Amino acid sequence: YGNPYPNASAQFDTPDGVVNAEGLLPNDRTHVVKISGSYRMGAGVTVGAFGTWESGTPLNEFGIDPKLGSGSPFPIFLQERGTAGQTPSIWDLSMRLTYEPRIFAGDRWRSRLTADFLHIGSQRAAVDYEQMHYNDVDSEGNQADPNPTYGWATAYQPPMVVRLGMEILF
Repeated sequence: YGNPYPNASAQFDTPDGVVNAEGLLPNDRTHVVKISGSYRMGAGVTVGAFGTWESGTPLNEFGIDPKLGSGSPFPIFLQERGTAGQTPSIWDLSMRLTYEPRIFAGDRWRSRLTADFLHIGSQRAAVDYEQMHYNDVDSEGNQADPNPTYGWATAYQPPMVVRLGMEILF
């Protein structure tokens, strides 16, 4: 099952497949700031937080390889890789609250109740966009059949989630 040659592809087998192929990679976030910390408040309660801010990722403009035609599974870069714009910068904040009740503590084990607050204040900002601009080529090799969803958001930041749990430590 699957591809017997997982690292093999015909993607760069045509000259048009390497035109404009140098540049920023899809997950290139030039700036990333992370901060984390925790504080033990006493009485078995601990609070922790983790936050990130990340600059946007580069976008591409893809079309169809004129030599391979509309059946080609390998898009070509219509402009230099990573120069068709940039996604907006995003931030994320998550917190954890833990409580270790002494009433359930044993000689060889103890329990911990947890509450995770993930993606607090999530903006649900778009993190990826449709980048295939054209779906076909005409008889002269020009890009044709514009993709009506080109530039539309295809993925968003996850929504806020609260997760409750219990850990048994032994």
